[in-house]
Amino acid sequence: MIAVALAVALTASGPDKVDVRPDVDAIITGIGFGAWLFPALASKSIVPATCRWCDGPDNSGLPGTGSRGSLNGVDAWFHDRMTGWLMSRDTAAVTSDVVAYGLVPAGVITGAFLATGPHASDGAGWRATFIVAESAAVSAGLVQGLKYITARKRPFVRYGTGDTSGSYRIDSEETRLGFPSGHTALAASTTFALATTATIEESKAAPWFWAGAAVATISTASLRVIADKHYFTDVAAGALIGAASGVIFPLLHRRGGLLSSDSVSVGAQGPSFLLSGRF
Repeated sequence: MIAVALAVALTASGPDKVDVRPDVDAIITGIGFGAWLFPALASKSIVPATCRWCDGPDNSGLPGTGSRGSLNGVDAWFHDRMTGWLMSRDTAAVTSDVVAYGLVPAGVITGAFLATGPHASDGAGWRATFIVAESAAVSAGLVQGLKYITARKRPFVRYGTGDTSGSYRIDSEETRLGFPSGHTALAASTTFALATTATIEESKAAPWFWAGAAVATISTASLRVIADKHYFTDVAAGALIGAASGVIFPLLHRRGGLLSSDSVSVGAQGPSFLLSGRF
């Protein structure tokens, strides 16, 4: 009964430009969330004992030259210029947590409910939030999978600036989960999903949401590099995955789209012909 009530509450019944399929969306969101959660819970057992993408044979940390076994020139350039820039590594790390896991989700949820657009009907805010959550879950699952596949050494390990306690422990399995950046992917997936949904719904706030998405993604990515937690290519990949998920899933939820309830009814009706005119 709860599932039925939820489906009824979430399904668009008015002129909304987006709609959801709660049963299918719940499965997709659950798979994405599970793909993120289960590796995290079993991290100590499944993380490779050594890095696969090591950026050098040791932790001496000399800037790369582009040769085999060294850090590529792009990552070395950004690392040397941004690590510890504007604020300390620890402050940047804490700030990135607050932004990605606190400020951005709070702002996105608020925007989903307050800027639904002229076509919104009852439940529009919940539907927008549902779409954002689905986008974020799929993005998180993809990022988590890549982290364990690539097993990239984090910059503070390669550069020999870690320690044996706190968030820069060199003996933690987290040191081999550098690519892509999960913080950046989360910021991008949620904000881009909100902006895309608002655009489809023709909300006047859509341009502001796109600007906010850019600011949130770039700020989070920069903080992770400043914090010495990620390289430029880590945050770039995270931004790409998050943004792609944040755009694709709202588009799939457009009325008549694959993840819209309209697609079910149209398919069930089969081929038909419509004759109209004045007689």
